[in-house]
Amino acid sequence: MSPRGFRVVAAILLAGAIHVDWHLARPGHHSDLSGHWAQHWLLGIPVFALLAVYLSRQPSQHRWRSSAVLILAGGFLGQILEPLSELWGAPWSYAFSGIRWSAFGEFMAAGLLTFLVIMALREPGPGS
Repeated sequence: MSPRGFRVVAAILLAGAIHVDWHLARPGHHSDLSGHWAQHWLLGIPVFALLAVYLSRQPSQHRWRSSAVLILAGGFLGQILEPLSELWGAPWSYAFSGIRWSAFGEFMAAGLLTFLVIMALREPGPGS
């Protein structure tokens, strides 16, 4: 698979992780597929750690741009596009609720912090 194709797949997998995180986080009154787990954001740590390890292997001139594009695409797919698909059977207030945005923010905060730490640790030193 080409590097570009892999990044597309990685963005889709990130979107899937964002959706799974929502199922882990959302209150039980939403459905049987609700976890109501306060520590749902822990899922962001391994997800973003894997992304960082993969993206840290990119050539240095493309590393940060590739990272930003992949994370923004995954976030858009998981937090905007996927909830839009729920509007066929749910009201706008359910698909884009404050609870959902809060869960997304917690997941992304934990994930991005992990991502930045790993990327910094894997940054090539001078003369590398």
